Amino acid sequence: MENLSASSEQIEELKRQFFEKVQRDGHEIDGGFHPADIDRINTSEKWLRLFIEYNDLDMKKALTQLWDTCVWRKNFGTNDLDVSQLRQEYLHEGFMFPRNRDIDGKRLLIFRSKLYVRGTKDMDDVKRILVYWVERLMYREEDLAQISVFFDLKDSGLSNMDMEYTRYIINLFKFYYPNSLNYIIIFEMPWILNTTFKIIKSLLPAKAVARMKFVNGKTLHEFVDESNMLDIWGGSDNYTYKFEEGESSAKSINNNNLNASGRKVHFAKLSPTESPMSEQHGSSFTEKGNAGDEMLRVVQDTLLFNKTGNDYSGSVEIINIDLKPITYKVKTTAPDKFRVRPSSGVLAPGSSMTVNVVLVPGCQLSALSREKFLVMCMALGADKQTNSQDIAELWKNTPSHSHLVEQHKLKCLLPGLSHVSEVSFKNGTAFSGSSGSDSDRQISHLVQTVHELNDTVARLDSRLKKNQMLFFLALLAIASFCVATLYIVKGSIEEHGMGYCVKRDD
Repeated sequence: MENLSASSEQIEELKRQFFEKVQRDGHEIDGGFHPADIDRINTSEKWLRLFIEYNDLDMKKALTQLWDTCVWRKNFGTNDLDVSQLRQEYLHEGFMFPRNRDIDGKRLLIFRSKLYVRGTKDMDDVKRILVYWVERLMYREEDLAQISVFFDLKDSGLSNMDMEYTRYIINLFKFYYPNSLNYIIIFEMPWILNTTFKIIKSLLPAKAVARMKFVNGKTLHEFVDESNMLDIWGGSDNYTYKFEEGESSAKSINNNNLNASGRKVHFAKLSPTESPMSEQHGSSFTEKGNAGDEMLRVVQDTLLFNKTGNDYSGSVEIINIDLKPITYKVKTTAPDKFRVRPSSGVLAPGSSMTVNVVLVPGCQLSALSREKFLVMCMALGADKQTNSQDIAELWKNTPSHSHLVEQHKLKCLLPGLSHVSEVSFKNGTAFSGSSGSDSDRQISHLVQTVHELNDTVARLDSRLKKNQMLFFLALLAIASFCVATLYIVKGSIEEHGMGYCVKRDD
């Protein structure tokens, strides 16, 4: 379905509503929105049009998404992001880079999956490189034109698929770069990744799914002509990636967007209650204190335990969505059964932490689903110390039921014993839907299947290596036997030959 077209009146109305909200809530945010984004709202109808049309002319949703985007851009520092802030070895590896255009003339942002191995890179640095390329293409070079994301999966396997990073890519375009994708091109997807991409499609909005195109060497020309194809795809472009900074840097662009006084204007704090995410996907497992808006996002409401070696372990990601530092603490109904690391700590604004939970060996697996975890958090004032001793003392003196404490409950799950509730993502974090639905069971089945595939591939890889070693030893034994046999035969021939000659001499 094509987007509806926004009128000039609607664009002006969105601008008016945004600045009314600034006047109403502008005193709450420390530092304010970046002047470049304020200037863009004042001068760029094209930018405002993206938000209105992406939300099918729903002005309330458009305003909320625009507001959320400005808050995220300020917290992430998109307008000030330049090459000096990027991890240089990642930037020069070439697992992500822009090159050429699709059949509609839109720039291609290429992901070469075989060059990216899950777990080998710092996720924050990888995310920063992604945002750098998107900002450079859309805001600095293409004047907010759409781009196409090209996933080159040729020769890729499960080790090259990172669901955390994939979810981040999806959420980035879904919530902060609306209406910015022309195509999502999936090239030469191996059959072993079919289940993984079923999960990915379940996370995408309907509009994005319609733009997802699965192609191979024979059908790629439908979306990228031969002159724009790399030679590794069967095209005529023999390009070898080399990073080039480009003509314009973030700093020079930002300087052009500052107002005459050079000062930043102070604007409002994001209110989660006004977010389209919180309107539609409030977590049924979250119990907020009376302290105000939500401070912590928990990426899932279920701890999924999987076998790693001889242990069963699970993990949960938590994210500080507040504008102030917070402290968190994890409790469980059965502290003698679990090892939690780290069980408490401090999160800076916008930062995240992965909490790992290991089941103590010898505990009954059948009782696992009855256990619960509680993730608590509270705000830290400017006068609060953040060393571990002071944090421990703060939690010791603050009751769990205090109005200052925000709580999130987690269930435990062992694959095959119960179902995972559906997880839908918004604002870069996750919200849990109702459990027990058909969608829950489908997602549970897909997640379990991926884990089973991972285990199967690991076993096959181990068996293959073992068979290769046995094959090599067998060849070595056969070769040794052949050499020994030849040596014996040669010795026998020489011995009999000499005897024959002596007999004739007699």
